[in-house]
Amino acid sequence: MQRHTPEPSTGSDTDAGTDEATAPAAAGAPIDASVRSSFEELVPAESGEISVLRRKLTAWLDELPVDPDSSYDIVLATYEALANVAAHAYPDGHGWARLYADWAGDTVTVVVSDTGSGGAVKRVGAPPLTAGGRGLLLIDEVTDQAIVESGEHGTRVTMIWRPAALRS
Repeated sequence: MQRHTPEPSTGSDTDAGTDEATAPAAAGAPIDASVRSSFEELVPAESGEISVLRRKLTAWLDELPVDPDSSYDIVLATYEALANVAAHAYPDGHGWARLYADWAGDTVTVVVSDTGSGGAVKRVGAPPLTAGGRGLLLIDEVTDQAIVESGEHGTRVTMIWRPAALRS
């Protein structure tokens, strides 16, 4: 099963409201060649390991010219996707979570995946079945685009951001 949020329009009018005063000082500045343009980790799907991974992602984002609001959204959505792996992917409690993040041009892409049991992907706007169940709605709210693919061989959540500070 697959769920997909549409790609936002890329017309020039989307950048018209950008307030240059809110852009970080590093925006538009040359990036140090030593900054990794991608980040990848594979960890056990356990809450403690997921928290460590969140801190590592934050440190990687701190090396990029990403504004604090975008960085917060990226970490929030990624942590939600990783928490879903820890909570739902492996009913027996044993498995792995993979995080891949990439920065290219004006886009940050994050992919969270697992090889767990997969399952039905909840439709956007559907009422939650439990006290939880709002993670995908949150991810939709803070990403420019989100794609969720789930099946018998696991789940893959691809999240895309185009932070204003990275646009030229």
